[in-house]
Amino acid sequence: MSSQIRIVKVSAEIEKDEFDIKVSHWKLLLETNRYYEIKPESGPVKRIYKEKLNTVVDETKSYTDGFLSCSAFCAEERVNEMQLEMLRKLQLKINSYRDELQLNQKALEEQQLQLKTGKLPEPE
Repeated sequence: MSSQIRIVKVSAEIEKDEFDIKVSHWKLLLETNRYYEIKPESGPVKRIYKEKLNTVVDETKSYTDGFLSCSAFCAEERVNEMQLEMLRKLQLKINSYRDELQLNQKALEEQQLQLKTGKLPEPE
């Protein structure tokens, strides 16, 4: 019976060289065909649409001070799967930032070389 589902929120955070995962249990208040209404131990009621359950959400709006985070609401038996998915998504995010920073570094190095050699690009 699906009303017996136990919903948890899994949150993963990286801050510089520290990684932390938290798992919190949420009380199921109401289940409809489209969503669950759930509530943490303290805090407001939240509506989770069924298609969003077991989906990792990136919570990092911008990369600042070495901080990245993501979370997912999931069925209790899928916690380990969600943790693995979070690790994968955070690694992809780090790889993307690193690639972009390498391009930034390359542009700076090219500009420095042009300034040293006196070969500045033509104005557009």
